[in-house]
Amino acid sequence: MTLDPEFSKQTTHLITETLELYKTAGASPRVGQLWDCQNVGDFLCGFFVGEMVGSALSAFQVVHQREPTSEEHMEIIELVESHSKEIKEFFAKFN
Repeated sequence: MTLDPEFSKQTTHLITETLELYKTAGASPRVGQLWDCQNVGDFLCGFFVGEMVGSALSAFQVVHQREPTSEEHMEIIELVESHSKEIKEFFAKFN
């Protein structure tokens, strides 16, 4: 593993805390109509995963003052993927 353990810890915290916020807030009833999607849960799941990866990549750039290597990028994605079961279970409720 090439990621700094503290960065990994903070990223994991970001993922879990943000998912908890989504669980509290729920989803707008207009999502399906506004974005013309039939499977709102799938759309929101993809949005959430993209948001988490993007936020972690931005945080990496701020902390390290550089772009992540391809290996570091994959490790960030794997941090998000390690929560896939919980993420999928929550967003499946909107399908």
